[in-house]
Amino acid sequence: MAACAAVSLAGCFPAGGEPEKRSPGAAAGEVTVVRGDKAYPLTVRITDWRIEPHPQVPDRGNAVHVSYRKTATSDLPEVNVEIAVCAVNAANVVLLCGTVDARQADPRTEDADSWIGPADLPRSLSDTARVVLLPDQLLPGLHAGDPKDGDGYVPPGVPLPGDQLRTA
Repeated sequence: MAACAAVSLAGCFPAGGEPEKRSPGAAAGEVTVVRGDKAYPLTVRITDWRIEPHPQVPDRGNAVHVSYRKTATSDLPEVNVEIAVCAVNAANVVLLCGTVDARQADPRTEDADSWIGPADLPRSLSDTARVVLLPDQLLPGLHAGDPKDGDGYVPPGVPLPGDQLRTA
């Protein structure tokens, strides 16, 4: 019994192995958030971005300041939703990614902003050609890894610098 409890706390996956790695959905300037095959009543759209020093650490170099609009058409099925936002070059190669989030309590439409970087990178963030969002809910859910209560959803990881993105 104790061994089962220890295994449950450590996290169990179907068929006793690691979960299958998922590729993120196609990146775009506007996405409808998805969790596997299920679409959420939430769209997120990049409204503006610019390269500038981060106001809290200006001596560390440039960052990407991103403005975006979240629009929910009904209540979200999760309390928190998190998706990736990435600065990419002209070839859709990731320079750096961050995350943006929406909460159940947020207004139906909300304008917000976020920062990607600064960071020590092999490529400069000034090579940013555009900023894109990935549609996949990054949070696995309250009971992730629990074989009796989990639903098996395994979110894709946040892309790393140098990764090539599929675009819509």
